[in-house]
Amino acid sequence: MKVFVILALTISAVWGAKKCNKGAADGKSLTEETCEAAMTTCTSPMFVEYTGMSSQTYGCGSCGEFKDLTCKECTSEDDGAACNTAVTAPTDAHKFECFAHTYDSETKKFKAAEKATTCNALKDTAVKCNSPGASAEAAYVQANGGCGPCAKGTIDAKTCVECDKTGCNNSATTFAFVLMPLLAAIFNLL
Repeated sequence: MKVFVILALTISAVWGAKKCNKGAADGKSLTEETCEAAMTTCTSPMFVEYTGMSSQTYGCGSCGEFKDLTCKECTSEDDGAACNTAVTAPTDAHKFECFAHTYDSETKKFKAAEKATTCNALKDTAVKCNSPGASAEAAYVQANGGCGPCAKGTIDAKTCVECDKTGCNNSATTFAFVLMPLLAAIFNLL
Protein backbone atom coordinates (compact mmCIF):
# COMPACT_ATOMS: atom_id res chain seq x y z
CA MET A 1 0.00 0.00 0.00
CA LYS A 2 2.81 2.42 0.86
CA VAL A 3 4.43 1.67 -2.49
CA PHE A 4 1.25 2.66 -4.34
CA VAL A 5 0.94 5.92 -2.37
CA ILE A 6 4.59 6.86 -3.09
CA LEU A 7 4.18 5.88 -6.74
CA ALA A 8 0.99 7.94 -7.04
CA LEU A 9 2.67 10.99 -5.43
CA THR A 10 5.69 10.67 -7.73
CA ILE A 11 3.53 10.41 -10.84
CA SER A 12 1.38 13.39 -9.81
CA ALA A 13 4.49 15.49 -9.08
CA VAL A 14 6.03 14.66 -12.44
CA TRP A 15 2.74 14.96 -14.33
CA GLY A 16 1.90 18.28 -12.62
CA ALA A 17 5.31 19.85 -13.34
CA LYS A 18 5.06 22.69 -15.84
CA LYS A 19 7.61 23.43 -18.52
CA CYS A 20 8.63 26.86 -19.77
CA ASN A 21 11.11 28.09 -22.29
CA LYS A 22 14.10 29.87 -20.76
CA GLY A 23 16.35 32.38 -22.48
CA ALA A 24 17.19 35.96 -23.38
CA ALA A 25 14.58 38.45 -24.54
CA ASP A 26 15.61 38.09 -28.19
CA GLY A 27 14.23 34.51 -28.15
CA LYS A 28 17.07 33.18 -30.30
CA SER A 29 18.34 30.44 -27.96
CA LEU A 30 15.38 29.17 -25.96
CA THR A 31 15.72 25.98 -23.95
CA GLU A 32 12.86 24.17 -22.29
CA GLU A 33 13.10 23.77 -18.52
CA THR A 34 10.94 22.09 -15.90
CA CYS A 35 9.68 24.59 -13.34
CA GLU A 36 9.40 24.09 -9.59
CA ALA A 37 6.24 22.20 -8.63
CA ALA A 38 4.44 25.29 -7.29
CA MET A 39 5.22 27.35 -10.38
CA THR A 40 2.40 27.32 -12.92
CA THR A 41 3.19 30.31 -15.12
CA CYS A 42 5.83 31.26 -17.68
CA THR A 43 7.10 34.68 -18.72
CA SER A 44 8.07 36.20 -22.05
CA PRO A 45 8.74 39.66 -23.52
CA MET A 46 6.08 41.66 -25.31
CA PHE A 47 5.77 44.49 -27.82
CA VAL A 48 5.42 47.79 -25.96
CA GLU A 49 3.94 50.73 -27.81
CA TYR A 50 6.58 53.35 -28.73
CA THR A 51 9.55 51.43 -27.26
CA GLY A 52 9.33 48.09 -29.13
CA MET A 53 10.08 44.65 -27.74
CA SER A 54 10.66 44.62 -23.98
CA SER A 55 13.78 43.22 -22.34
CA GLN A 56 11.83 40.64 -20.30
CA THR A 57 13.53 37.24 -20.35
CA TYR A 58 11.79 33.91 -20.99
CA GLY A 59 11.41 31.61 -17.99
CA CYS A 60 9.36 30.14 -15.16
CA GLY A 61 7.56 32.53 -12.87
CA SER A 62 5.18 35.43 -12.83
CA CYS A 63 5.50 38.95 -14.18
CA GLY A 64 4.39 40.58 -10.94
CA GLU A 65 3.84 44.33 -11.26
CA PHE A 66 5.10 44.32 -14.88
CA LYS A 67 2.34 42.00 -16.17
CA ASP A 68 0.94 43.33 -19.45
CA LEU A 69 3.25 46.36 -19.25
CA THR A 70 6.56 44.82 -20.33
CA CYS A 71 5.93 41.15 -19.54
CA LYS A 72 3.49 38.52 -20.83
CA GLU A 73 2.44 35.63 -18.63
CA CYS A 74 0.97 32.30 -19.70
CA THR A 75 0.02 29.03 -18.01
CA SER A 76 1.60 25.87 -19.37
CA GLU A 77 -0.55 22.82 -19.83
CA ASP A 78 0.10 19.53 -18.07
CA ASP A 79 1.05 17.92 -21.39
CA GLY A 80 4.56 19.28 -20.96
CA ALA A 81 4.63 21.81 -23.78
CA ALA A 82 5.98 25.27 -22.87
CA CYS A 83 3.47 28.05 -23.49
CA ASN A 84 5.99 30.89 -23.78
CA THR A 85 7.12 30.41 -27.35
CA ALA A 86 9.35 32.98 -29.08
CA VAL A 87 7.65 36.29 -29.83
CA THR A 88 8.63 39.09 -32.19
CA ALA A 89 7.40 42.58 -32.98
CA PRO A 90 4.30 42.69 -35.18
CA THR A 91 5.27 42.65 -38.85
CA ASP A 92 3.22 45.77 -39.56
CA ALA A 93 4.81 47.85 -36.79
CA HIS A 94 6.42 51.07 -37.99
CA LYS A 95 9.45 53.04 -36.81
CA PHE A 96 10.09 56.75 -36.44
CA GLU A 97 12.57 58.93 -34.57
CA CYS A 98 12.35 61.23 -31.57
CA PHE A 99 15.02 62.86 -29.41
CA ALA A 100 15.76 62.21 -25.74
CA HIS A 101 16.50 65.33 -23.69
CA THR A 102 18.81 65.77 -20.71
CA TYR A 103 19.18 68.69 -18.36
CA ASP A 104 22.40 70.69 -18.75
CA SER A 105 23.29 72.04 -15.30
CA GLU A 106 25.62 74.69 -16.77
CA THR A 107 23.12 76.29 -19.15
CA LYS A 108 20.16 75.39 -16.90
CA LYS A 109 18.27 74.13 -19.97
CA PHE A 110 17.25 70.81 -21.48
CA LYS A 111 19.27 69.72 -24.47
CA ALA A 112 18.28 67.21 -27.15
CA ALA A 113 20.59 64.26 -27.74
CA GLU A 114 22.73 64.44 -30.86
CA LYS A 115 21.36 61.13 -32.12
CA ALA A 116 17.64 60.35 -32.31
CA THR A 117 16.01 57.42 -30.54
CA THR A 118 14.25 54.86 -32.74
CA CYS A 119 10.62 54.56 -31.69
CA ASN A 120 8.40 51.57 -32.49
CA ALA A 121 4.64 51.71 -32.85
CA LEU A 122 1.78 49.60 -34.08
CA LYS A 123 0.53 50.14 -37.63
CA ASP A 124 -2.39 52.42 -36.71
CA THR A 125 -0.55 54.38 -34.02
CA ALA A 126 0.22 57.96 -34.97
CA VAL A 127 3.75 59.35 -34.80
CA LYS A 128 4.15 61.31 -31.59
CA CYS A 129 7.19 62.69 -29.78
CA ASN A 130 7.47 64.45 -26.41
CA SER A 131 9.97 66.87 -24.92
CA PRO A 132 10.36 68.92 -21.73
CA GLY A 133 8.01 71.90 -21.52
CA ALA A 134 8.60 75.43 -20.27
CA SER A 135 7.91 74.48 -16.63
CA ALA A 136 10.04 71.31 -16.61
CA GLU A 137 12.60 71.35 -13.80
CA ALA A 138 16.01 69.68 -13.66
CA ALA A 139 14.54 66.47 -12.17
CA TYR A 140 11.99 66.07 -15.01
CA VAL A 141 12.14 62.64 -16.66
CA GLN A 142 11.03 62.45 -20.26
CA ALA A 143 8.57 59.65 -21.12
CA ASN A 144 9.99 56.78 -23.24
CA GLY A 145 13.12 58.66 -24.25
CA GLY A 146 11.00 61.15 -26.20
CA CYS A 147 8.92 58.52 -28.00
CA GLY A 148 5.16 58.77 -27.73
CA PRO A 149 2.85 61.10 -25.85
CA CYS A 150 3.57 63.03 -22.67
CA ALA A 151 2.76 61.37 -19.37
CA LYS A 152 -0.71 62.05 -17.99
CA GLY A 153 -1.09 65.55 -16.53
CA THR A 154 2.27 66.88 -17.76
CA ILE A 155 0.86 68.90 -20.67
CA ASP A 156 -1.49 70.82 -18.35
CA ALA A 157 1.41 71.33 -15.93
CA LYS A 158 3.47 72.68 -18.86
CA THR A 159 6.27 70.25 -18.06
CA CYS A 160 5.87 68.41 -21.37
CA VAL A 161 5.00 69.26 -24.97
CA GLU A 162 4.08 66.94 -27.85
CA CYS A 163 4.59 67.06 -31.59
CA ASP A 164 3.52 64.71 -34.38
CA LYS A 165 6.30 64.33 -36.95
CA THR A 166 9.38 62.14 -36.89
CA GLY A 167 12.29 64.00 -35.25
CA CYS A 168 10.07 66.96 -34.35
CA ASN A 169 11.32 67.24 -30.77
CA ASN A 170 14.95 68.14 -31.41
CA SER A 171 16.06 71.44 -29.90
CA ALA A 172 15.97 73.41 -33.17
CA THR A 173 12.48 72.19 -34.05
CA THR A 174 11.15 72.68 -30.52
CA PHE A 175 12.59 76.20 -30.54
CA ALA A 176 10.91 76.86 -33.90
CA PHE A 177 7.52 75.71 -32.54
CA VAL A 178 7.83 78.35 -29.81
CA LEU A 179 9.54 81.06 -31.85
CA MET A 180 7.42 81.05 -35.03
CA PRO A 181 4.06 81.86 -33.35
CA LEU A 182 5.83 84.54 -31.30
CA LEU A 183 7.34 86.11 -34.44
CA ALA A 184 3.96 85.94 -36.18
CA ALA A 185 2.31 87.76 -33.26
CA ILE A 186 5.00 90.47 -33.25
CA PHE A 187 4.72 90.88 -37.04
CA ASN A 188 0.93 91.32 -36.79
CA LEU A 189 1.37 94.00 -34.15
CA LEU A 190 3.62 96.06 -36.38
